[in-house]
Amino acid sequence: MDTNLPNKSDWAIKIIAILAVLYTLQVARDVMLPITLALIFALLLAPAVSRLQRIGLPRSVGAIFIMTVGLSVITGGVYALASPASEWLQRVPEAVDVLRDQMSDVNPDNDNVDAASRSIDSLAREFSASPSDPQLTQVVIADAGWRSELGEIAKNFGVYGTLSIILLFFLLTSGEALMKRFIHSLPTQRDKAVVTRIAELAQTQMSRYLLTITAVNISVGAVTAVGLWLADFPDPALWGAVAALLRYIPYLGVSITLILFTIVSAVTYNNPVAIIATPLSYGLFTAFTGQFIDPFVHGMRFSLNPIVVFLWIFFWGWLWGAPGVLLAVPLLTLFQVVCQHTERLLPVAHIIGDSNE
Repeated sequence: MDTNLPNKSDWAIKIIAILAVLYTLQVARDVMLPITLALIFALLLAPAVSRLQRIGLPRSVGAIFIMTVGLSVITGGVYALASPASEWLQRVPEAVDVLRDQMSDVNPDNDNVDAASRSIDSLAREFSASPSDPQLTQVVIADAGWRSELGEIAKNFGVYGTLSIILLFFLLTSGEALMKRFIHSLPTQRDKAVVTRIAELAQTQMSRYLLTITAVNISVGAVTAVGLWLADFPDPALWGAVAALLRYIPYLGVSITLILFTIVSAVTYNNPVAIIATPLSYGLFTAFTGQFIDPFVHGMRFSLNPIVVFLWIFFWGWLWGAPGVLLAVPLLTLFQVVCQHTERLLPVAHIIGDSNE
């Protein structure tokens, strides 16, 4: 029995270490998010900066050029879509009222239920007030509302986005030299070869994954926008961009887009057939894309087990919120590369990979 104690203590130490890492990731979310975002974009943009360096452009100048082009495209897109997005945010209360009316038309008995609920609420308010205290003052704590929450999100995005951009510049200009010094400091030649291989594959697969999925998502967003425009859907460019952006979230993104399209259709159209037509058409289109286009264009994403991907997205969403959901699949891709080239983690790589391989 004593011989099993070291093994049990080792497992206990490993579990405690994992829990400590998870706790640190959650507590240090505001610090880790910009660092993780900068690392992922560095893996994406480093090959382009290296190509510019090979044709004689200094690495710092190439990094500034690539980052300027990327930020200009993103800023231009946000500026073009900001006005219609703001208008739809202002129409959220109207959309809720319209949906409530639509539901009441479908089920007229809801009116009686709502009337009964209002009567009960009125009676509850009457009985809750003390008759012996006519000067009873009711204190209402005002909710900040979704506008203030969006303002807080925008402020945090600006702060952490700026930190990510600064760190990204340093990674693009000095990251390669830092990695070479780190590899040179490793004790054995085997460790140096393994780390070099992992770094090369991480950069290659990450850039390939992000570029191909971006190309597919932009194409899907463009086709969606054209289809919405032909269907006389309001603000087709905005919803095409939303469809493209949400496709970065596997499985969940398409579902969220379908819900949004259904809500906008219910607000815009009065005919039930027209309300269903747009989300149904988009669902069929994305089903065709997911079954035939995605596996052909970037099969690497489908080498990941769908159950593992879903659980991984759920985990990072719980840990970091919406940014964690967006970063989940790129992080899983990097983790898979590390596991495939680390002897002790090969069983984990086999679990992560699709069983069809």
